[in-house]
Amino acid sequence: MKTITSLVIAILVNSSVLTAQHLSLSAVSDNVRVFEDGYNLPVMHDTIKIFGIRGEIISGQCVMHSKKDLSNVTVEVGELKDHITGKQLPAQNIEWNFVGSVPLTKNAKNQPEGAVTRLAPAMFPDYLMAERSIDVPKGNYQSIWLTINIPQNAEAGTYTGQVTVKSSKGEQSLPIELTIYPLTLPTDRHLKIVEWFSTHGFEQYHGIKDEYSEEWFAMLKKYADNMVAHRQNTFRVSLGAINIHKLENGEFTFDFSMFDKIANVFWNTGKMDYIETTTLCKFGEGGWESNEILLRDIEVVNDKTGEVTDLPGKEVVPYLLPALENHLRRKGWLDKTLFHIKDEPSTHNAIAYKEMSAYFHKLAPELRRIDAIEASLVIDEMEVAVPKLDYFDLWNDAYKKWQRKGGEQWFYTVGVFQGSYYPNKTIDMPLMDSRILHWLNYKYDAVGYLHWGWNRWKDEDPYKFPGPNIGDGWNVYPVKNGVLNSLRWEEMRNGIQDYEYFWMLENKITNLKDSLGNSFSWIDPKQRSKEIAGRVVISLLKHTNDSQTLYEAKKEVIKELLDFDVSPRVYVQTDPLENMSMTDHTTVAVYGWTEPGTKIVINGKEIPVDNRGLFLDQFTMSPEKNKIIIIATGKDGEKEIVRSFNVH
Repeated sequence: MKTITSLVIAILVNSSVLTAQHLSLSAVSDNVRVFEDGYNLPVMHDTIKIFGIRGEIISGQCVMHSKKDLSNVTVEVGELKDHITGKQLPAQNIEWNFVGSVPLTKNAKNQPEGAVTRLAPAMFPDYLMAERSIDVPKGNYQSIWLTINIPQNAEAGTYTGQVTVKSSKGEQSLPIELTIYPLTLPTDRHLKIVEWFSTHGFEQYHGIKDEYSEEWFAMLKKYADNMVAHRQNTFRVSLGAINIHKLENGEFTFDFSMFDKIANVFWNTGKMDYIETTTLCKFGEGGWESNEILLRDIEVVNDKTGEVTDLPGKEVVPYLLPALENHLRRKGWLDKTLFHIKDEPSTHNAIAYKEMSAYFHKLAPELRRIDAIEASLVIDEMEVAVPKLDYFDLWNDAYKKWQRKGGEQWFYTVGVFQGSYYPNKTIDMPLMDSRILHWLNYKYDAVGYLHWGWNRWKDEDPYKFPGPNIGDGWNVYPVKNGVLNSLRWEEMRNGIQDYEYFWMLENKITNLKDSLGNSFSWIDPKQRSKEIAGRVVISLLKHTNDSQTLYEAKKEVIKELLDFDVSPRVYVQTDPLENMSMTDHTTVAVYGWTEPGTKIVINGKEIPVDNRGLFLDQFTMSPEKNKIIIIATGKDGEKEIVRSFNVH
């Protein structure tokens, strides 16, 4: 018996040693790319540790390193279990994909060498593969992406399990630990997101030849479902979908049935909030450099002959726009519509743009106007301004003044024209850029983000040719039955969810402010979230690429949300904001509220609290004493709140 037992143990040990010789498996952050050749490897860990809240979709990543040529490599992820409560997160809530790489022969234009992740030529990890089994050559690093959908009714706790990589020559497992906090992500979306999509590739990439056929709409639904799964809540419908007829008497009729049918594909997801139109304008001769912005010709059906002709826009637009406005009003969509004049006007054609926008506004005064712009001069003729990120930075003071007058601020990115160290979405930029774009949204009061390329694939194979914009033209990759997500698209969703965390904390503070009355009008509900976001995005141009810093900031939001309603309740605000740079002997003002009966001590000094819960004081900072430390003590316990400053 001993001999048999020893033999079994020996076989198990030898099997383990054999597996270790053939592959290793490590956890890495989801905010980094892992290159197949091992270039600039990220920090490796022995456990996948991730966290989230109910209703959130979160990402994890691990990487296998092959020591031999391995075939039939596949992955298994079982259910995750909280061993204290016995609750389980079912396996169907956890998806995995191998990460596929695409070849870059050059880097994006206008990017400093220090801004890109790696200089081309190289293979860059970018898409989530559909394959369930692959071969991995000796020496390669193969990334595995995890997508965990936390149910709305999930119980808080720590759930553990394993990720197992199997191959023809053995297997290796890695622990996974998921912490679910007792908070729920809002189902409403508080950041407006639109990625412009195209159906021009339906035939080439999906084999769908007939526009508006049943299979055409089925594919469009797959597009819409993918978008809302990534928290996109604004969609675009072409005005070309409106069927226009010219009658014998010279009048026009407008058939909106196809426009409506396309729109309803997106509305029916239950997760879309806004609709965008396409534009009726074009630049004059010379294209973008022209000083002119002109009306396009518009396709019209002659009702008598059935002939389709292009009529000058000036003949059709005076009738089309009022009809569009009335139709949207009847459908209940008018207040959800964003109407485009002309994409990317600049200073040299700003006058022409303003004239055209004013003309449209006169025809349809209730249509809210929006455009991606490259000139601050045009903003007085629009309701929603969307400057490119670098111009948003350059002319920020003008946009702030316009916002104070009621303007709605977004921004957009175009990969190869933006330059410098602004966050960007080309394949060669740090993966974390796609996420922190939406930290910028929150910190700089930009309530929307527009991007031109959800699936603007060219004729070339996007898996082999990233296009002139180095992948900026698409967030997804085509397969016959739909699309595959990119790492950039996954991280963009994660960043949009991060924005909701900031909104949740803001909402808590807003409710407190509303309950306290005029004496607390000084409370800025956004300040605390902006302070925490500022740990990652220092400015529009300066940010960290350190994943740990990002996740520590996100955990701070969770901590403050959970602590907010725990007694003793206390709110603190400083002037200036936390983490601001200041010179020695600068004074920091402290404003606060606490529930009755709470003792407040700041930097060792007891501060009087009036019968409204108000407390105020100011403190002088130095390099040695650069913190405001508030101790709040009540009958149910004690809290410590710390605000730090950069004093020099």
